[in-house]
Amino acid sequence: MAYDPAVYILLSNLYASSGQWDDVVIIRKNLNERNLIKEAGCSWIEVENMVLKFHELGYVPDTDFVLHDVEDELKEQYLFQHSEKIVVALCLISISKPKPIRVFKNLRVCGDCHTAIKYTSMARGREIVVRDSNRFHHFKNGTCSCNDYW
Repeated sequence: MAYDPAVYILLSNLYASSGQWDDVVIIRKNLNERNLIKEAGCSWIEVENMVLKFHELGYVPDTDFVLHDVEDELKEQYLFQHSEKIVVALCLISISKPKPIRVFKNLRVCGDCHTAIKYTSMARGREIVVRDSNRFHHFKNGTCSCNDYW
């Protein structure tokens, strides 16, 4: 029996991506019955020697990365609320241009956020470094050091 909620979330996401919503419900029910909690996504940055932490608050969003049986408009709303996007936006207005933007993320960056940050680095001419749970992503001029393998 698995006690890591990530196992259940991964299986649930696999079922959701193939449209097997009944199986998603079963997996999520098992997750709840075992009192396992999905860790909320958050990102943090350091600004003037102070760490600011952002939790999920909720260009063209890629709704394929929202694995819920909901309307596309609601899927877009979910994507706008990812903490790493909020943090990058704050950094664009608060950190002077020569300095790279450095973001730390407790979970993996989703594909939509990865794409959004790539475009942001190109459009704003900024170097953005994101450390997620798997690797460092170094965005510069619209490309990422991971070669889009996140």
